[in-house]
Amino acid sequence: MNELTSIPEAGTSIFDRPEDFYQRGLDMVETGKAAVALGLMRKLAKERPDDGLLGELAGLITTHGVPGFHHGMLFDAPRNAAYRAAIERFAPGKRVLDIGTGSGLLAMMAARAGAAHVVACEANPLIAATAREIIAANGLADRITVHAAHSSQLDRTRDLGGGAELIVSEIFHDNLVGEGVLPSLDHARSDLGVPDAVFLPGRASVRVALVDTTLFEDDGAIGMVEGFDLAPFNRHVSRTRNIGADSQRLRLRSAPVEPFAFDFAAQASLATQRQNICELASDGGHVTGVVQWLRLEFADDIAYENLPGANGPSHWTLRYTPLRCPRDTQAGDMIRIGGWHDARSMVIWEE
Repeated sequence: MNELTSIPEAGTSIFDRPEDFYQRGLDMVETGKAAVALGLMRKLAKERPDDGLLGELAGLITTHGVPGFHHGMLFDAPRNAAYRAAIERFAPGKRVLDIGTGSGLLAMMAARAGAAHVVACEANPLIAATAREIIAANGLADRITVHAAHSSQLDRTRDLGGGAELIVSEIFHDNLVGEGVLPSLDHARSDLGVPDAVFLPGRASVRVALVDTTLFEDDGAIGMVEGFDLAPFNRHVSRTRNIGADSQRLRLRSAPVEPFAFDFAAQASLATQRQNICELASDGGHVTGVVQWLRLEFADDIAYENLPGANGPSHWTLRYTPLRCPRDTQAGDMIRIGGWHDARSMVIWEE
C-alpha cells in the first residue's frame, strides 16, 4: 500500500482527518521514513494549500526532533564567512567529510571550492532528506553524497574512498562540548581520515572573563511564593544563564583566559574529562560573575569568536555564571575560577 495515498476510510483522504494526518506524519518521521514524510508534505501543499490547520500540523511534523538553532546558525554571517574562507583555502582537490551537515551549506561550499568529492553525514533523517533536496536543487548532487547517519556509522573504505583528507564540522554547543564534538572528532581522526587529515576548525577553545551585568539583579533564589516555601526547588534551577553575544548590558572586567583548548588534529585522543583552575585579574570595578564564550580557529589568520559585543549577534549564546558574592574590585585583584568538562557538559565556578 502506498504510504502517501493510504487512507483511514474508503472514499476519504487522510487530509480530511487532521488527527490522522498528524499521527501518520509523526510515525513516518519516528520510524526513519523521512523522505516519505516530506512527500506527504508536498502532497498536502499541492492539494490543500490554503488549509491553515493542516499547514500548522505539517509544521509540527517537519520540525519534530529538529533542534531550534538551525535558523540562527544559518543567519550568523561571521560564522558563515569564517567557514567559507577556510573551506576555500583547504578544500580544492580534497576528499571532504562534513560531519553534521544540517542544510548542506558547508558541504556545498566545499564542492563549490573544488573538492574532489564531499561526503556529508546527518544523524537526523528528516534533515538529511532536506539536505539532499537542497544539494540537488543547487546542482551539486553528483559531487556530494549525503548519508542519513551519525559519523560513527561511516566506514573509511566503503564510504570515504580510503579516508577523508579534509574533515569539516560544526557540531559545537554554546559550552563547546554539548553536541558530542569530542567523541565525534576523535572517531573521525582515528577511523575516517587519512593520517594527515586537515580539520576545520583545527582548534577550539573556551574563554572566560570577569564581567559586570545588571541582567539578573532580580533573578534571586526561589523562596516564599504565594505563602508557600518553595526553596527546595532551587536544586532544579541552573545558576548558569544564557545571554546574547550582542547584549549591551555586559561590561568585561578582565582580559580573557582559556581554561580549556582542544586540538582536533593532534594524534593523541581528546581529553573527555578535565579540571582546571585559573586566575582572572580584574581591571577594577564591580564584578558580578564570569562570562564564557568559544573561539574556533581554522588557520593562523582565520578564526571565529563570539566575543561579547564584538561581532554583533551570534547563534551561539554566552554563558554567565554569577559569583557567590558580587563585589567591587581594584585593578589587579585576582579571582580564582574553576572549570570542569566531560564529553557533554562543562561547568565554571568561583573557587
